[in-house]
Amino acid sequence: MKHPVTGDEVGGIALNKTRIALRSLDVPSISDVSVESTQYVLGTDENRLPLRRFIDQNDAFIVLFDQPQYAYIDGSLYQDDSLTSGGATFLGYLFASEELAHVTGEKGTFSAAHTTFDDTSTFGAILGPIAAEDDVIVCDDLNEEWADFIGFRTDPASPRITFYHAKHGALSLGASPFHISVSQALKNLGNLALPEPKMAAKFGVWDRCYNNDRQRTRIQRVCRGTMAAVQAAVTQCRSAPHTMKRVAIVTSSLSKAAVAAEFDRMNVGGRVDPYFVQLYWLLSSYFAACAEVGAFGCVICQE
Repeated sequence: MKHPVTGDEVGGIALNKTRIALRSLDVPSISDVSVESTQYVLGTDENRLPLRRFIDQNDAFIVLFDQPQYAYIDGSLYQDDSLTSGGATFLGYLFASEELAHVTGEKGTFSAAHTTFDDTSTFGAILGPIAAEDDVIVCDDLNEEWADFIGFRTDPASPRITFYHAKHGALSLGASPFHISVSQALKNLGNLALPEPKMAAKFGVWDRCYNNDRQRTRIQRVCRGTMAAVQAAVTQCRSAPHTMKRVAIVTSSLSKAAVAAEFDRMNVGGRVDPYFVQLYWLLSSYFAACAEVGAFGCVICQE
C-alpha cells in the first residue's frame, strides 16, 4: 500500500484462503495508538490492541480493485455493477437541496441572544426547507446524541421518523468528509426504534435550551412543536407498524450533479477516480446497513 500523497510504502495486505488480512500498517502518526475497552481507566486495559491489529481483527478496512464494481468491505467481497452502468440506483439515494449552496458552517455562531440556528448553517438549512415535511423536530446535538436533529411526521396515513446528521465542508468527490457522519449514522440505527427505556432521559434533554461550547443560548431544543407534541409523536411513531424510518446525512460537501457527471465520465471510458470509488462504496455500505434494519438511508446535498 502506498501513501496517496507521498507515494511512500505504508503497509501491505495478505490474500489468505478466506479473507484479506492487513499484514502491516506503517504510519508514524498512529504507530503508538492502541484501542482499549471503555470499561477500564485509560491506559489500564491489559488486552489493548495496537490500532493495526484492531483494524485487521475487526475487518475495519476497505480494499478496492482495478475493476471498480468489486470491493472488499468488512471482511466480505462485494460486486455492484451499477457503478459501471450509469449509477442511476446510487443517484436515487441522493437528494439535492438548493439551500445547502448558501451554507458557510455546520452549526453557525451562538450568543445569549440566539433564538434559532443561523440560516447560513447546515443546522439552519435542516430547519428550513429540508425538514419541511416534519411537523415536530427536536435538536439532539451533543452529549449522547442519536442525531443532530430528529424529525417526526405525524400524519396517521404515513408517519415517519428521520435522524438528520449535519455536516459542512468544501465540495469533494472523496470519502473523507463522510467517514464521521456515516459512522455516527450506523452507530445509532438501533435508536430508530425509539427504545422506551431511553426516552425519559431524552425528554429531559429536549426540554431545555441548546448550549454549545459553554455558550448559553435561547434556542429551544424543541425546534418545531411543543414538548407534549414531541412525546405524542414518539409514542405514535414507535407504535405504528407502518412508520417509515429514515436516516439522512445532510451535507454541503457533495453535489449531486458532480456525482452524476462522474458517472457519465466513467460510462464513456474515462479514468476511474479511486477516491470517487471509495466514496461510492462507503455510501453504498451505509445505504445497505440502513436497509438491513428496515430504514431508508440517504444523503441530502447540494444540487
